[in-house]
Amino acid sequence: MVAACSQPSDDNTMPVVAEWSGSAIDTAHFRHEYIYFSTLAPFPDNEETREYYAKMMLERMIIADFGREARLDTLRQVRESVKRRKEMAMRRHYLNQMVRPEVAEPTEAEIREAFRRANTQLNLQQIYASSKQEADSLYALLKQGYDFDRLATESMRKAGVPGWQNAGHMGWVSFNDFDEEAEEAVFSLNRHEISWPVESLRGWHIFRVHDVVETVHFDQSTYQNARDNLKFSVFQRRFNEASARFIRDIVLQHDLAVDMMVLSALWDKIHPSLPRDGTPIELARFNREINFIKPEIDDSTPVAIVDGQPYTVGQFMAQMPDIPLQWIGSDFRHALEIAIRDSILAARAQHEIRADTAPEVIRDRKFAEYAGLYYATLQFASDTLNLERLPVKYYDHWKDEVFVDYRTSWYVQYNFSDSLTAVNAIREFKQNGDWQKTLESLPEGSFTVERKMATTNDELLLPVHRLPVNDPSTPAKIMGPFARANWAVIKTERRETTYKPFEAVEEEVEQLLKDRKIYVVHRELLDNKEFRSEHVTLNRQMLNSVLPFY
Repeated sequence: MVAACSQPSDDNTMPVVAEWSGSAIDTAHFRHEYIYFSTLAPFPDNEETREYYAKMMLERMIIADFGREARLDTLRQVRESVKRRKEMAMRRHYLNQMVRPEVAEPTEAEIREAFRRANTQLNLQQIYASSKQEADSLYALLKQGYDFDRLATESMRKAGVPGWQNAGHMGWVSFNDFDEEAEEAVFSLNRHEISWPVESLRGWHIFRVHDVVETVHFDQSTYQNARDNLKFSVFQRRFNEASARFIRDIVLQHDLAVDMMVLSALWDKIHPSLPRDGTPIELARFNREINFIKPEIDDSTPVAIVDGQPYTVGQFMAQMPDIPLQWIGSDFRHALEIAIRDSILAARAQHEIRADTAPEVIRDRKFAEYAGLYYATLQFASDTLNLERLPVKYYDHWKDEVFVDYRTSWYVQYNFSDSLTAVNAIREFKQNGDWQKTLESLPEGSFTVERKMATTNDELLLPVHRLPVNDPSTPAKIMGPFARANWAVIKTERRETTYKPFEAVEEEVEQLLKDRKIYVVHRELLDNKEFRSEHVTLNRQMLNSVLPFY
């Protein structure tokens, strides 16, 4: 949803969101990059993520300056990166011109209905079909008395849905979890009712409602506070669905044949580098490194034939950084289709409306130059980086992440004679914020104090190693009560970490330097500039107002 929250500004004097030593990221640039990142890799949009991304953008800009000084902006990969981002902007402009004017704004009644649905949860089950004919056939079987669970299980198995054995159970769903037509159908059903066949962008469905939970708000202010977000959500879903149908109609006009052997070979070379988890840091890592993966397949090898013309490995790899990660997860078939679709749309945008002359496309091209220079600089420095001098440095850098042997925590355990006394003490502490004062207010003899030490090698049920160390200058950090021989509350006072010695893990460090070479190059270039993340000046107020949170 972030991707359509705000219209770009043409103001060239936009406020700065992050700055260090003369390098700065303004609001227009941050908004552009943050929205682009959100379309590639969904992530939690919060203050912490925005601050992290603003700092990362600043790091890239500093590194890009190295490349500009070395005149790397003339390299082919920089030109390809700029071309790719320019084409993305052209496609977006094309859809805004061709589709958006035809999408109806939601009425007040539709917004109120969206509010009701946003406060309602349905427990659903579905039968899936790939065509209307198949869906009608399954619906006829239901009318004849066939078992819904059996038909749902078979439909999921046939469609190759992971977890098909759960008989199509979808769990609890709410507003905006479906396409508009499917949502209209399920929210018109009562408990235990079955829908007629409903089409979505993914196929055909027959839904069954198992349960309904609705929260009713009697005050008008709750609706008014949610109204603008709901209006945006309803319109944006309509625009997204209309765009998807518009794109589908265009793509269906073209013949496509995929060489699955070439595609599988590409997958074998690239999938080991896919993100290991969905954190913003890991997603950003993959987004950086995909530019440097060499699949060892000649760029001119056709991976598909489109209308009789070859679509090559080189063309596909050039588009890869713009493919949303959810379409790369299991194989490259969807990713390839998206890449080809995007190429077709960019050509239509240029041919039909000269999208390259639009102000927002020109602006996006400017922003793309810095990204292209960043990647080119990393590649250039990666080819010349001497890893032999770095093991000790990166052992210290990575030791908390990789080379911890064990941790030792010194903690205080307050033992209470019964659960009521312990719970009352916690309640009192939450009110006054002073743990020592709370203890002094308790009856004499109602608790005892033990000072203990434990390591992460010990079998310990209490979470002493997860509890932050208590800082005497701040309110106490405690956990509990825990039922042991008695009721206990704990407070961690000190913690030390014991690391595996460098001599024992030197080979692991050297291997990590090779595996994470792009990251190492990134850090080394910043170190050459004496850049420190903690010295970045952030305009947090501007950073958190440049886009609405969703």
